[in-house]
Amino acid sequence: MLCDKVTQSSPDQIVVSGSEVVLLCTYDSTYSNPDLFWYRIRPDYNFQFVFYGDKSRSRGAYFTQGRFSVKHLLTQKAFHLVISPVRTEDSATYYCAMSTMLQVPRKS
Repeated sequence: MLCDKVTQSSPDQIVVSGSEVVLLCTYDSTYSNPDLFWYRIRPDYNFQFVFYGDKSRSRGAYFTQGRFSVKHLLTQKAFHLVISPVRTEDSATYYCAMSTMLQVPRKS
């Protein structure tokens, strides 16, 4: 049976402010170019989009500028989130997600 899934490592991390953290995410997909995402839920339960990526590009939310990036390693099927330097306001639960839904254009 074929299955699309993401796996996150190191679910709980305590990080010193000013340091770098890498949140690990690997994926297994039958689709050659899945859409990959990072989201987070902050302590106030605010759900936020963090980063998007596919085979050829990536894009982050406004607050990611300059401190957040992704390491998209295609051959290892990895989509790691890097935060550097970490700030107190980065405290949240981070989730890696994948979408393999194909969008078929409508006929006019």
